Amino acid sequence: METIKNNNIFNALQDIYAGFQRHELWLALGWLDVLSKYRRAGLGTFWISANMAIVSLVLGYLYSTIMQRPIQEYIPYLTVGFIVWNLLSALITEGAQAFVASSAAMKEIPNPPPVYVYRVVWRNIIIFSYNLIVYVLLILAFQINPFPTIFLAIPAFMLIVLNGIWIGLLLGLINAKFRDMFHMLNNIIRLTFFVTPVLWYPELAQGIRGLFVSLNPFYYFIEILRAPLLGSYPSIQIWLVTFAITLLGWTITIPIYARWRTKIPYWV
Repeated sequence: METIKNNNIFNALQDIYAGFQRHELWLALGWLDVLSKYRRAGLGTFWISANMAIVSLVLGYLYSTIMQRPIQEYIPYLTVGFIVWNLLSALITEGAQAFVASSAAMKEIPNPPPVYVYRVVWRNIIIFSYNLIVYVLLILAFQINPFPTIFLAIPAFMLIVLNGIWIGLLLGLINAKFRDMFHMLNNIIRLTFFVTPVLWYPELAQGIRGLFVSLNPFYYFIEILRAPLLGSYPSIQIWLVTFAITLLGWTITIPIYARWRTKIPYWV
């Protein structure tokens, strides 16, 4: 029994690696996903940047008064928070649909299932890159100096990507079997946005309300990337928590994926 389990895990790891090796496929599919959404639009894919800029400026102007913070401080804080939140929430909700959304391809083309998770992750990396255009314009407009901490954004971003992969594998598999999970997940993500320090500052949550920060995994993943992009150092606690979540997520995902990965084409 132990030998079978070890073989399943080894096969699952091979699956994950084989999917990564087919990078020409998922790179092309992810890019086509983005292009097809904005096909024949005047601005094309730059609508991604335009949408982020409009929402951030309008909400930033409004909430800077509510939060009693200077516009030159609050708008960059809010915008970078939005950019990272959009990446995190999309990796979760779209990751959960990774296999279901590609059901036709999975039934016809013998690709390793992780290919479709990589497709989702890559698609959202592209969208994140377009949103970074707004970030660059902001640091120029508000004269923010993100150096040298901005270099910490690279390992922070890689941590988010690693989590996006295991989330897609795990939630994609569960959602392929239990379709109600996706609808429940959407509601949870919407609620989580309001209890996560994106619009507001974490120090405003005092007393028992502080649990919405300290027990909220989204806070750590937002702050680990937002802080260096705005010229601050993420605390050691933030790094430790994000590393722990990453390790725990992969530790849980690999055995589950190993056990049920061959069932995915039948479930979708």
